Parts: sequence; C-alpha cells; structure tokens
Amino acid sequence: MAKKDYTATREDYMTPAAIYEPILKMLKLDTFSMDVCCSEANIPAIKHIFNGVYDGLEEKWAGYCFLNPPFKQTQKWVRKALLSVNGRTCVIAVLPADRLETKYYQECILKNRRCMFAFLPGKVGFINPDNPNEAPIPSQKIMIVIFDLFPEAAARRWNQEKLFNTVAFVGGEY
Repeated sequence: MAKKDYTATREDYMTPAAIYEPILKMLKLDTFSMDVCCSEANIPAIKHIFNGVYDGLEEKWAGYCFLNPPFKQTQKWVRKALLSVNGRTCVIAVLPADRLETKYYQECILKNRRCMFAFLPGKVGFINPDNPNEAPIPSQKIMIVIFDLFPEAAARRWNQEKLFNTVAFVGGEY
C-alpha cells in the first residue's frame, strides 16, 4: 500500500471557523467540551489539550470532543477516538479524506456502526498559527467523522440541515 507524502512543514495548523461553526450549530452547542489536540485555543472549547504541554493521546476525553490531529499521525488519534466513545463522550474529527483504502479507515470509520462520516466538497485550507489573519490556502480534501454510540441521530440532523451541501453516512450501512 502506498504511503501518502504530506509535505506540510508543520503539524499545528488550526481549524477555520467555517468548519467548526456549522457543526456546533447542528449539535446545538456554543462550545465543545474539549479540543483534544491543539497548539493554540482557536476552537471554542471548555478545555484545550495543548500538544507539547499535554498528550491528548494519554488524557481522558469527555463530553463533545473536537479533534483535528496532525495528519501524519491520524491512525493513533482515530483509534483513541474509538476507545473514548461511550454514553458521555462523542468525538467530532476533521480528517484527511484520502485514506479510504487503508485498513484502519475501513475498520474504524467505513465499517464502524459507531461512526458518521461526510466528505466536504472541494479542498480545505487550514490556518497557519504564525499568520492567523492570512486566508488559508485550500490544499486538502477533508471528511468530518463523528464517533458516537448513536451516530444515526447526527447523520439525520446533518442531512436535514444539508450541512456543507453534503450527505452523511453511518458506518457499516453499505
């Protein structure tokens, strides 16, 4: 299987509001409970687990958790998200959409009945923390994944609201 060669010079790009604000609105939330993998507090969350200060892979996740991991380390973060899902924890993840052929995407997302996923149209750009006022350059195809015990409700809301003009699917439904 071919490995992806991500040429980003850093791993701490921030998520644009155009991605997380519609999701917060759909979930009827003002803030996420936690941003589990961040370098700066750009996501509205009660708690931020900062890379370099805390290890989000070791911390306990609770509530509505937002995850935008370093894309070179996606597999570790996806597996942690799966382990964290319970009746009190739901993980909303921004992930690269170009790994559908990998075993862990197949097992953890596409065939997982505790997972809702949707592909954002076009490419998305992320915010460089060194130049936060500079417009992001679209460079990556993205999918939003919601790991939850009952992802059907999230998929239904997503599709009713036509979030990002895309369709949400629940893992294992095909």
